[in-house]
Amino acid sequence: MGKVSLIAKELGISAATVSRAMSRPEMVAKSTRERIMNKAKELGIDVPMTRNVSQGQGMLGVIVADLNNSFSAGILKSISALAQEDGLQVLLGVTNESPALERKIIADFNQFSLSGLIAMPTGASAIPLIECRNIVAVDRPFIGRDTKCALINNANAVKIAYDHLNARGHKHIVYLSGKSTLYTFRERLMAAQECENVECIELDAVEYNDLYTKAFEIANILLTRHSGKPTAILTANNAITSGVAYALSLRNVVMPRDMALVSIGDPEWCRFFPTPITTVKLPEDELGAAAYDMLKRNDSNKVRYIEPMLLPRASS
Repeated sequence: MGKVSLIAKELGISAATVSRAMSRPEMVAKSTRERIMNKAKELGIDVPMTRNVSQGQGMLGVIVADLNNSFSAGILKSISALAQEDGLQVLLGVTNESPALERKIIADFNQFSLSGLIAMPTGASAIPLIECRNIVAVDRPFIGRDTKCALINNANAVKIAYDHLNARGHKHIVYLSGKSTLYTFRERLMAAQECENVECIELDAVEYNDLYTKAFEIANILLTRHSGKPTAILTANNAITSGVAYALSLRNVVMPRDMALVSIGDPEWCRFFPTPITTVKLPEDELGAAAYDMLKRNDSNKVRYIEPMLLPRASS
């Protein structure tokens, strides 16, 4: 009797499961793998189970915040394409900015032997619970775990948007931010607070739909101010931009004559809006590629920054 059949018979499981545990261990539940390995050891059978990202073996875990957001989706697309080239399968988790959901995803991921993990952690991250050792944070650093990070230069994203509006004579700019408990919002808000003639408004939201709704509401309030009405709005991410743009459209606001708008983040629809919207592009494809490269390399650099770029359009 072959070693696969022998182990399967001893454990009362299928030979296919044992074979899969030997050739693709990441596809077998952790508890089952451990039973197979223990039984193989007991029977004196060698069961090699190696997984290595650089050698194109195994499964790569990827955790992103929100697939409604083109930024997160772009990061995932970039990582997935590179993983496919290397023969890796991608195990995907989407947190929707929920620490509770993130903890559940981590528990599920721990059932597999991951070759590596690239994750966009929530503000209260459960990533320290993950059993995988080869980890890279993307877009935000981890809380409670010292790992490599691929990040956008958030301060520069705000600076180039502000400089663009300032050069056009705007002396009252409103900066709309999401809740600063989230790293990216906090970094951008701090940069905006250092700029002159900028009124910063922090929305009590981090999830895409909540940001959209609250941005729509606050934009309508700003547009009906009798005094202190801004001449330009700078938005912290794609969801906020969507809410503001919708409010401007419903009120037939002419951009930039009545109100200028600049978005940090470059969703595709901004190019095709009736008045194309000026954006600061955050190169999500480069960010995803940088995270994947850091995962594969034994890189001594803990942090790699990706620079944003201004894309001027008619809205400003």
